[in-house]
Amino acid sequence: MNRTIKNVTTLLIGLLALTVLGACGGGQQKKDGTASGETTLKFQIWDTNQKAGMEKMAEAFTKENPKIKVEVEVTPWDQYWTKLQAAATGGNMADIFWMHPDQVYTFEEGGAMLDLTDKIKDSAIDMSKFPEYITSGYNIGDKQYAIPKDFSTIGLWYNKDLFDAAGVSYPDDTWTWDTWMDAAKKLTNKEKGIYGMLAPANGQNFWYNLVWQNGSDLISKDGKKTMLGDPKTVEALKYGVSFIEKGYSPTTADFANTTADQYFESGKAAMVTSGSWMANEYLSIDGLHADVAPMPKGTQRGSVSSGMGYAIAANTKHEDEAWKFLQFLAGDEANKIQSKSGAAISALEGTQQPWVDSLPDINAKVFVDAADYGYSSMSTPSRAAWVETEQEYANQIFSLSIDVEKGCQEMAQKAQSEIDDYFAQ
Repeated sequence: MNRTIKNVTTLLIGLLALTVLGACGGGQQKKDGTASGETTLKFQIWDTNQKAGMEKMAEAFTKENPKIKVEVEVTPWDQYWTKLQAAATGGNMADIFWMHPDQVYTFEEGGAMLDLTDKIKDSAIDMSKFPEYITSGYNIGDKQYAIPKDFSTIGLWYNKDLFDAAGVSYPDDTWTWDTWMDAAKKLTNKEKGIYGMLAPANGQNFWYNLVWQNGSDLISKDGKKTMLGDPKTVEALKYGVSFIEKGYSPTTADFANTTADQYFESGKAAMVTSGSWMANEYLSIDGLHADVAPMPKGTQRGSVSSGMGYAIAANTKHEDEAWKFLQFLAGDEANKIQSKSGAAISALEGTQQPWVDSLPDINAKVFVDAADYGYSSMSTPSRAAWVETEQEYANQIFSLSIDVEKGCQEMAQKAQSEIDDYFAQ
């Protein structure tokens, strides 16, 4: 058999096989496993507590767009960014994924996110309906790389049973740093192994909030000068560390074995500063009767207030479908589904109340109100250059292995050098 006849024969056999397979299978299949004409989008997130809410949103979208399926994939936070970077390098990122303001510059520099600027201009999305500080956090060089998803803030969570047992009044909006420290003292019961307050070396959950409450910041408004060595920053960290020094909080070594959440959820701590995203988890713990109050006031109020975003992979093979889904996620219906599920406080204006209503057993409005005195200034272009230095020294300071003032000054000096190097490049 000559080569031409052999090739034609092989082609005919192949076509016949496809016809038979198509008849048996009920239709051709695309490479992603969906029937012809259908698309399956991969949607990557990091929070198991929010998976159900995201799936409800995806289901509502598919109901309107039957030929576009959405698979929600959860990768835990401690693996999420490593996996996402590896996927970006390998060219196989999820079509849509959660983005965090601390990471957006890294992925923008790597060209991993689709520029949404022109798509937004040509759509019905009104970016003014989202908090400006969230929107701007995903805008680099006048290009928008993500649509705001939600916002999260920090509150003072407390164990009502432990407060009742100690005869201490529940925290409220009149609390100051003095009230807070005094309550921690009264609530600490060393015989029972109960701590009044949890003071981990965790910036977002704890000490960043103290810095803002004391009228300072982490970095200047132009993002070029660190404020980690500012006297007010030093004073704020001294206050935070004093919970440990006085024995009202576990030590940094203790936290290496038992997390702050584990202490609180097991009834071994009366207070913890933690985010709105922990509401569903805390309320699901049997025997834990928790509520939340506003962050105590230093010279002013202050809370971390940051927002996540939805981004599209620059190399997605389903750009039109992914953009269609993203427009849905930015709309009223999806944001209300998200809030109603209790998954997160939706960022779109006028859609927060369902989240508050979904948590009737706690004063959930505390978290919505905290956005009014919230800060997100740690999210700057140079962040990746000095964040490890910050955490390195925070660990030393809270472990009491270095004096607070000395630690802050050394941290500031090293961080400033890293910031200068970043801008020099």
